[in-house]
Amino acid sequence: MEYNFKDDVKLFMVFDILGDTERTGPHLWQIERFRLEDVKNHILDLLLMTRILKKYFPEGLDYDKITDYIICHDLPEAITGDITKFEGVSNEEIQNVTAMAIDYLDERFKNVLNVGNILRSYEARFDLESKVVNMLDKVHSSTTFIKYESESHVDMDDPRIIPELRNHPFVVEKINAGYDLADIFFEFHMKAVNISDEECSRYLITRGQADMIVNAIRGFANEMYSEKKDGTLLNAKDDFPQKAMVYNRANKKSST
Repeated sequence: MEYNFKDDVKLFMVFDILGDTERTGPHLWQIERFRLEDVKNHILDLLLMTRILKKYFPEGLDYDKITDYIICHDLPEAITGDITKFEGVSNEEIQNVTAMAIDYLDERFKNVLNVGNILRSYEARFDLESKVVNMLDKVHSSTTFIKYESESHVDMDDPRIIPELRNHPFVVEKINAGYDLADIFFEFHMKAVNISDEECSRYLITRGQADMIVNAIRGFANEMYSEKKDGTLLNAKDDFPQKAMVYNRANKKSST
């Protein structure tokens, strides 16, 4: 059998661009950190969250399909970058350039991976798997800021934060109520972690199966938020075996 990996390698390199594509949200909120999350970090986190939560989900989910959705859902951003409407780009224009990116990926790599069909199915919430990935995606948007806020308090009165964000009615209301940025992101995005009765009918699942999925995703996010609140979120390294960390460069930097 004769192999030709040109297109396979090219798609791999397109995906690699996501490793240099930082997510826009932390920039807009003026998060100051030695390294901000990129889109590849985001994708890996979703894959890991799915693997961790799998034991809590009902049987019957297609994990190959879930993996495809996670890998591809932000792939157009290798071309467009991570755009938000808060930067003054209209929803129509975001949809326009994203559609062009999807068309390119679909045509260029149709012999490697059916990117167009995967993305269109994901955007349409065509099946239960796409709904699961979307809920995990929303949760991850909140857990990222839970981590950042735990590391260093974000000043939401920083004049560099664009007014469209700082003066958003939901944000203003929550700041006045004493919320920090992690609180705001958590409350806002958790509203999307829900499967309606109509969606149960559409996806041919029972209310009980839907609740298993929602409760698992919410439970994971709730635990992370709880550890942020009690100050224990960042203690993962505390019980690492010290002798195993002798050659850890990051550990050496943090201890000097």
